[in-house]
Amino acid sequence: MSDKKLYSLPELPYASNALEPFISEAQLKLHHDKHHAAYVNGANAILERLEKARQAGTDVDLKATLKEFSFQAGGHVLHSLFWRNLSPAAKAGKEPGGALADALKRSLDLSSASRRSFQRRQPARRDRLGSFILVRHDRPAHHHADREA
Repeated sequence: MSDKKLYSLPELPYASNALEPFISEAQLKLHHDKHHAAYVNGANAILERLEKARQAGTDVDLKATLKEFSFQAGGHVLHSLFWRNLSPAAKAGKEPGGALADALKRSLDLSSASRRSFQRRQPARRDRLGSFILVRHDRPAHHHADREA
């Protein structure tokens, strides 16, 4: 089965240094080439293990195997979506548009004062993603900062 792998590491839709200074080339390569690749390799290893067990007529712990496969394949799918949702600063607009902009306006305070407050809370180190906004449809937006940065 090793020649029939169902999962493969997708190419990045941009150069590995295209997201600098927000994500360094080294960090992007590590995340894509090692971390994401580990999910791909893990999913394929499980499929290979299942095929060998099928050929040998041996039993497998299906519940544990499916849980592990769900983790590995899920990590691959989510990372594949992640790469496609990033873009170099030169190609990104200053403001989101369309349905995303409408949802953000409904959920967040997008005033200049709110943006400045969010920016001040960002970690001083620019080599980590240390802050995010949690948006739920039933509650106001809440800012979370990484206290370890």
